[in-house]
Amino acid sequence: MKRLLLVTVGVLFFSIWALAEEPRLIHEEDPSALISDIQVIVKTGAVEEPLNKTGITNIFSELMLRGTKKYDRQKFQSNLEKLGATLGVSVYHDRIVFSGRVIKENTFEFMKLLEEALLYPKFLETEFNSLKVEIINEIAHVKNSNNRLGGLAIRQELFKGTPLEKPVVGTLSTVRTIQLNDVVRSYNNALHRANLLFAIASPFKDSQWKVILKDIWKKLPDGAQRARRVFEPKVPTEPTLIVIHKPKTSTGVLTFAQRGITAQDQERYTLGVGNFSFGGEPLVSRLFRTIRGELGWTYAINSGYGSMGGLSYQPGLYTIVSTPSVEFTAKTLFKTLSSWQDYLRKGLKKDEIVLAQESLVNSYPFEFESSEKRLGHKVYSELYGVPTLSQEEYKKIIDNIGNKEIRKSLKDKQTEKGWLITLVADKDMVEKLLAEEQKGIPTEQQLKISKVINPSDLVE
Repeated sequence: MKRLLLVTVGVLFFSIWALAEEPRLIHEEDPSALISDIQVIVKTGAVEEPLNKTGITNIFSELMLRGTKKYDRQKFQSNLEKLGATLGVSVYHDRIVFSGRVIKENTFEFMKLLEEALLYPKFLETEFNSLKVEIINEIAHVKNSNNRLGGLAIRQELFKGTPLEKPVVGTLSTVRTIQLNDVVRSYNNALHRANLLFAIASPFKDSQWKVILKDIWKKLPDGAQRARRVFEPKVPTEPTLIVIHKPKTSTGVLTFAQRGITAQDQERYTLGVGNFSFGGEPLVSRLFRTIRGELGWTYAINSGYGSMGGLSYQPGLYTIVSTPSVEFTAKTLFKTLSSWQDYLRKGLKKDEIVLAQESLVNSYPFEFESSEKRLGHKVYSELYGVPTLSQEEYKKIIDNIGNKEIRKSLKDKQTEKGWLITLVADKDMVEKLLAEEQKGIPTEQQLKISKVINPSDLVE
């Protein structure tokens, strides 16, 4: 572990080049690297879309890689392959990330192709129509995926009326309404100098990158970075159950959701230690050991703060997800609620805390074992204003977390009863199982189904 840290500090160099007259660059220089990892981060995402046209950002980002003014799609991809390179794009609510990898010998030839995609996309109508068909088919298929339906229902309830209500790919109705001129307009609004961050891990010098990136950056129009948009989830005060009606499914998907935390939250480390042993780590967590191991009601169960992606400025969600056999869905639901109540009130046992601390501290160095991973940490720090801790700093924080701190953080950030619960299963079966599990409880105190949703409604 010590040797790894010395390599990180002694051989690789980190620089941020962010003068107003020049592009912002984060560079991990590794002279021994055989490849270059290149990211272009556009600091805007699906959160900027009109509610009736969600999916535009995803479409224009994909189209940028499907042909430029110089190369059609086939020629562009062929040139990438000849260079030993890959180039893809990922779209999030707050950013777009173009990620490329190329052997070091062809790095600067690859940059010419990347420049083509960024500055001169063709936006051919034939490619646009083809992509829309692909996306519509992909969205329609989601209704067959039990694992995704619960999350869609949670978004619709907790973020209703906001851009976070829908997934970044959009829905059937919104994608159908998107026209090519909408796509071009969104591209022009997003791709400008103020919105771009370059992040590179390579064997080359900063000075070499400055020349290339400045040339690309100067060809972009000026622009102003938009104000950050943050949306609070509308969390219920009591357990609220929504059933996604799937009559013939044999395995249900049970999802609990409540407000999570932001990247800047000072209690994220404390909550991370607690969650590790409560439900975050497979095989050893309390939820897994009891509901999966001892009772055998579910195939899998886990919990965490990352259901909406990595922590950001946007308050995320804390979720508990399990996949019980349908006949055990109600039992799993109530056992999860009681386990959460015990955790919130009592915290963790000493051995659970020690296990979490040792595991987290010992695994932390592996997050920096490659220049690509180190680059990821630096980018995250730049985007969300959080420090990248050294091994010593991280260990000191984790080692000072005890059950008192865990209980306080849970009290401050979480709620005992404010759960939105979704269950993918047959609604009639669920009603029957709920009644069986709540015998002897006054009717007015029983948990009942508050809403039934058809899978097709979640994608439309």
